[in-house]
Amino acid sequence: MTLSDISIKKPVFAWMLMAAMILFGWIGFTRMGVSQLPDVDFPMVNVSISFEGAAPEVMETEVADVLEDAVMTIQGVKEVSSTSRHGNTNVSIEFELNRDIDVALQEVQTKIAQAQRQLPREIDPPIITKTNPEDQPIMWISLSGEKPIKELMEYTRDHLKDQFTTVSGVGEVFLGGFIEPNLRIWMDLDEMNRRELVVDDVVQAIQTEHAEAPAGRIETGKEELNVRVMGEATSIEEFQNIIIPGRRGAPIWQIFRIKDVADVEDGLADIRRISRVM
Repeated sequence: MTLSDISIKKPVFAWMLMAAMILFGWIGFTRMGVSQLPDVDFPMVNVSISFEGAAPEVMETEVADVLEDAVMTIQGVKEVSSTSRHGNTNVSIEFELNRDIDVALQEVQTKIAQAQRQLPREIDPPIITKTNPEDQPIMWISLSGEKPIKELMEYTRDHLKDQFTTVSGVGEVFLGGFIEPNLRIWMDLDEMNRRELVVDDVVQAIQTEHAEAPAGRIETGKEELNVRVMGEATSIEEFQNIIIPGRRGAPIWQIFRIKDVADVEDGLADIRRISRVM
């Protein structure tokens, strides 16, 4: 006996069955989860190349165009876009949704390696990473205070960033408008001429003297000790007392220190980007 025979012989059962199907169907429809913005992982690869001092026009013609031509032949490429700035180029490659992003990343690396000889020799090695548009920042938090801007920068880098990174659900913390603290050395031309020094002598002194290097180990019958040279300056005063050991590659038999030919200032790096919050 089929369902149609039962429905004909027992019409009440058929009406009750249809009513139950309509009722439970309506309940299931109202409780069905529907996402207006579904979570879709777009297979994208980003290529970043830096060329110190190059104008945006040079980055576009000498770097971006070469990279775009190289990756366009990869199978499954949906769209290629690039952004060129002063000294930097970013090329974004979007693939089809069914494309394996790990395999695509390897193919992009291969194509970039083949196109290396067409790029300027002075560029930095390309940085190739997997990206996802959904990983872009969705929350901006501003910091202000009565303290000097240098102290605010150090507090943000050393304390706030680590605290935000450990928050559940936070994938990455980007510091917009952040300026790295550094030391500025202002050379005194008259003192440099009087001591017959050039800027390269001071730079060489900083590179060789302001560094911590391993010095081997000391072995005894019962223990083994690591030895290192504590050469890094921990304060402005120590940095000012760094000795300039050479003049144009030749040793100097008189003690010259950085403070004798320059003023050292504890400041910030060059401001090349700012962030405004209204």
